[in-house]
Amino acid sequence: MRAGTRIAGMPTDVVSLTEELVQVDTAPGRGTAGLAGRIAERLRALGASVVLQDGVAGGVAQQNVLARFGGDGAAGLVLAGHLDTVPWEADFRATTTPQRDGRRLYGRGSCDMKGPIAAMLLAAERAARSGGRLRRPLALAFTFAEEIGCDGALALVAGRAALGDLAGACCVVGEPTGLRPMTAHKGYWIAHLRLAGLPSHSSRPAKGADASRALALLLGELHGLRLALARAPLAAAFDPPETTLNTGLVRAGLARNVVPDRAEVVLELRPVPGCDPAALQAAVADCVRRATAAVPGTRGEVEWVETMPAFEQARGAELVRWLEEDTGQAPGAIPFYTEAELYRAGLGLPTCVCGPGSIDQAHRVDESILFDELAAGEELYVRAIAAFCR
Repeated sequence: MRAGTRIAGMPTDVVSLTEELVQVDTAPGRGTAGLAGRIAERLRALGASVVLQDGVAGGVAQQNVLARFGGDGAAGLVLAGHLDTVPWEADFRATTTPQRDGRRLYGRGSCDMKGPIAAMLLAAERAARSGGRLRRPLALAFTFAEEIGCDGALALVAGRAALGDLAGACCVVGEPTGLRPMTAHKGYWIAHLRLAGLPSHSSRPAKGADASRALALLLGELHGLRLALARAPLAAAFDPPETTLNTGLVRAGLARNVVPDRAEVVLELRPVPGCDPAALQAAVADCVRRATAAVPGTRGEVEWVETMPAFEQARGAELVRWLEEDTGQAPGAIPFYTEAELYRAGLGLPTCVCGPGSIDQAHRVDESILFDELAAGEELYVRAIAAFCR
């Protein structure tokens, strides 16, 4: 299929298709089923086999779109992206009403990552319409709730049979990287550190066990851990080149006239590849233990609510070598989290993050992407399909 060939009732240029995808609201609290259904209909019209994989995220029903062109054999390539976006407000420039300004498209998800998905869809359609049989099938995996915890990718890995035979395949995750192949990023961990004490009337503080005292000590302990992590062996590809620690949310107390019997820190860690997970979790637990030991009557607990692994793909993989040669750009590392490690480790696929647009444009009130970036992404994916599926 040539770029611009019409499919009845469906946009066939990458900018118009991006606009159509943007118009379906998939922010947190919204389901992806409506968008998944539209994409499935489009793919089935071109002869793809499609599975809509059900799931739930944030209490809302969701769907992954899993599709294949070229039959049931071992796939050569998986093109992957996520259907959801971050939230938006009516007074943003980037909403679900896309706007063109010169050769730039504004809209929520235009860059992250409905634009890259549009580029993947059109590349797949061109391969399907070109008349040449695929030597190895092409798979597409578009997931829900990446922005709030990679729930859709986790559901895909758990139900991987729905994507068919992937033996020997490789995977491109189309997050915006300026079409530079990216082979590493840090992990993303969240822990709730909870402290408990004993309440008493504020006029008689000695009768209580003040959880806020333990909290103050805990914050000092965590700051010490942050400094220790910065002195650890560094990962030069990253900026900053170490595992980072942030005490993003801090709470204590019940009322202004009650000695605090409770306190909490919501801790964020971004571990570098190669970090020892058990040792890092033990270090956090030790911080809590030392803080509560210093304040009689208090105790603490650690709940790890998210431990998404760091991503590191060997640069010698055929996919990485091909992308480096095709794009003329050396592989690098990205500062943001993606689904890549879930596919590399969970599906056993050599994986690279490479997509059109810039992450600097993502999650902004005026999120946008250039027309030329979208077109370049489509052409890259056309060449990748030719290299790994034909």
